[in-house]
Amino acid sequence: MLTLTSDNTLVSALYRTEAVVVSLQARGVEVKGIVVREGQPVIRIQRHSFCEHLLKTGKACYIEFGQDKSGKYKQGVFIQDGCKVVWSESVH
Repeated sequence: MLTLTSDNTLVSALYRTEAVVVSLQARGVEVKGIVVREGQPVIRIQRHSFCEHLLKTGKACYIEFGQDKSGKYKQGVFIQDGCKVVWSESVH
């Protein structure tokens, strides 16, 4: 069991995560999942036109290219308020 009151860092990360999720949802972005890796929140989202805007303005980039059972894909990322936000796209 996780005790949140004993770890201010984790509590802070959860508050930041909530704020980022609310901000993304206000833009119409679908949040697919949230995990914490090495103390950093990682928010997985559905690709959205907001991602394209961030790519064009240099605030997001593609970090991974690969292939799985569904075909070729690429993964994009940006950081918002200390949270890593990632999405995957199919490449045809």
